[in-house]
Amino acid sequence: MVAKKRNTLRGKASTRNAQRIGVSGAEDVHEDLPYDLESDPKAFLHQPKETKKEKLLNKQNTFLSQLKGRPMSDVGVSANFDGISKSSVRRRKRKLREELKPRMQDLLTSLEQEKDLQSIIKETGVAVDGNNDINMDSKIRIVDTKEMRPKKAAEPGSIKIKKNQPNIKNQKGAKALSASETARFNQVLTNQDFQKNPFHALREVIKLQK
Repeated sequence: MVAKKRNTLRGKASTRNAQRIGVSGAEDVHEDLPYDLESDPKAFLHQPKETKKEKLLNKQNTFLSQLKGRPMSDVGVSANFDGISKSSVRRRKRKLREELKPRMQDLLTSLEQEKDLQSIIKETGVAVDGNNDINMDSKIRIVDTKEMRPKKAAEPGSIKIKKNQPNIKNQKGAKALSASETARFNQVLTNQDFQKNPFHALREVIKLQK
């Protein structure tokens, strides 16, 4: 007897499954392999870029938003002192306060100018009416105020105070001043006029000081 070849349905299904497994395994192998691709230099050329005008507009908008967020009382102060340390801000504010204070020298100069103007009016004989109106028909002579100031002559027997004294703020100057004051104090104590009448001697010395 001759043996017949048996091609059953079970055998056909097993062969199909084996073929499918082989194809899928080959695809997985291809997917797991890394792709070595060169970097494209033109890859970022077509991306949208921010222009200069857009940058300026963005900066202006951010600055305006910061100003709107601040309180109105601090805008003027902080705008002038942005980027400055607190100590320098305090020094600048102190300097501004000192400049606002009235100065004695300015007051004295204004008083001297007023006196000079009055003397000029008296000398030139400007007619003044009852309504405090100055008659401008008369000629006014312009005189420099520096020329009108009398030069102070040094009185005989006066004591001139030296202005180039040591500075008391540093250690060396304070030491020199203390030594000179100590010597002066001892000299005053040994003075006969001071020993007889201290207050009279002090008054005379104060009068002589210029």
